[in-house]
Amino acid sequence: MTKVPAPLPKTVAAYYRKVPKTHKKVMFEMRNRIIHIAPNSEELISYGMPAFRLNGNFIAGIMAHKSHIGYYPFSGSTLKNFKNELKDFKTTKSAIHVPLDKPLSKSLIRKLIRSRISQCKVAQGKANLSRYEALDAYWRRLGVAAPARRGLIDNKVFDANDLRRLTRDQLKSIHGIGNFALKVITKDMKNRKIGFKSR
Repeated sequence: MTKVPAPLPKTVAAYYRKVPKTHKKVMFEMRNRIIHIAPNSEELISYGMPAFRLNGNFIAGIMAHKSHIGYYPFSGSTLKNFKNELKDFKTTKSAIHVPLDKPLSKSLIRKLIRSRISQCKVAQGKANLSRYEALDAYWRRLGVAAPARRGLIDNKVFDANDLRRLTRDQLKSIHGIGNFALKVITKDMKNRKIGFKSR
């Protein structure tokens, strides 16, 4: 059995205990590389995966899938900047499909994390947090996390009624909207008998 490296938060350790042996070695190697690159980051479970948060912003996440490991920069606009570096990997807009026998190199993870941090308005001091606080009360009441709340406000989605003009895929594409936020929001929509825009 692969030993879970310490120190590891209990919730994260619980996730890794369920990961197949075929995935653990590569996942732990990438985890160690992320920690070395961002030693002050907080490790926790977010959107159902081990993730790393720095200064309030998620900068990386890794998740076990059936035949690969997903690396998530927590931004839909990061990977497009690394087309050459990622030419040998299968990718989506927001994830890299990492083979089970080959972790991402430390140099590539460093580039991805630096790129992600550079995009964080809050980290740059460019985000007007008071503006969000004045507009996101509805989403705060539902328990939606701050990154998702900011993404919703940036897209002028202030409450469930504003979701009528979006398709489900458009909501999912908003920065910060992960599985948990999507579940909370769609449940609220169902309770209020609000539907998404048809395609």
